[in-house]
Amino acid sequence: MAKKVIVIALVILLASYAYLAVSPRGQAVDPVNLYIDPAKIDNVALTPNTTFNVSVKIDNIPADPGLAGIQITVVWDEAILKGVSMQEIIFHEVTPPDQWSNIWQISNKVTNNSAAYAFAFQDVQDATEAGYCPINGSHTVANIILKVVGTGKSTISFSVDKLGDPQANDVAHVTTGATFSNVGAPLPAFLFVDPEKISNGSLGLGAVFSINVKIVNASDVAGLEFKLGFNASALNVQSVVKGSSIPVSDTPIIQIDNSTGFAKFNVSLSTPLNGNGSVAVFQFQVMAENVKSSPLHLYDVALVDSGGVTLPPPSTADGSFSNMKIAPGDLNHDGIVDIKDAIIFSLAFGSTPSDQAWNPEADMDGNGEVDVFDMIKIAMNFGKTA
Repeated sequence: MAKKVIVIALVILLASYAYLAVSPRGQAVDPVNLYIDPAKIDNVALTPNTTFNVSVKIDNIPADPGLAGIQITVVWDEAILKGVSMQEIIFHEVTPPDQWSNIWQISNKVTNNSAAYAFAFQDVQDATEAGYCPINGSHTVANIILKVVGTGKSTISFSVDKLGDPQANDVAHVTTGATFSNVGAPLPAFLFVDPEKISNGSLGLGAVFSINVKIVNASDVAGLEFKLGFNASALNVQSVVKGSSIPVSDTPIIQIDNSTGFAKFNVSLSTPLNGNGSVAVFQFQVMAENVKSSPLHLYDVALVDSGGVTLPPPSTADGSFSNMKIAPGDLNHDGIVDIKDAIIFSLAFGSTPSDQAWNPEADMDGNGEVDVFDMIKIAMNFGKTA
């Protein structure tokens, strides 16, 4: 009889435990999980200059107390990856469009090595009364586009992760980052113009400047040929010389056509090129004032290995030239000081040269800080063109 009582007691105890494990009173529910999706990006095809997308997601937000604000910063290795852009989702997804003015964007910024995100409701009480606060359930917080700039491995992780409920209390949660790897990827050669963008209104008629054509991931390159195209009414090539990675004993064959607007570079290498370096240096003379844009276009690129075999065509990245005179405050150089420039300015506001947000063009008075005086200059020139 005693054994029977013990068995019954054990059954009751186990049943109670099972009830508590699944009931709200027991609180043994799935934890709030803030994570990067996908958790693993392992793709040899993600070579330099390609892009991919990751999402920041959050699961299992309880209805009580729920969520009213998020602050996160996602970081990665900028030698491998570069931030391109971020699309905010969660607050616009749960908030009716006619209430979007109640969404408080505190930070939505992407840099080379991070994405900073901070959103909340401006009026939590109004949001609560309207029924879209607190946020609960599972949602995509944001989508981030990353550009591959190197070969290797990088974590994509949270350096900041703060979740607040409607009473400004912390919402307990776990975080899960992601890993990226393109190790083992074939490393195709990459030919590019450096600097990528020359935008300088002081480069008037007759001014000269130079650009490099560089290569990365060269492997047994014994012969190299390419053309660089340009706007002949804006620029002429004064000279082309071999870059620092070409052996001293090797003499390139160079053709310059300033009428059509191209220069051809061809060289056979006594010592095959491996790795990275400059292959040619072009000196240009400016032929026109206030030119909005001239491409510096790489094309007809061919590589040959030491056995005389044509290598796969490398990927390329063009450059551009502009000497368009711009109004003070035209931070994006599109010819007018407008709301886009104001947004660029606001992202740099308060920064100094030691800050990640520093933008020297926003420091229009040159005092080493983007401050209210620069803001006034933006306002004075708003709507102006050059």
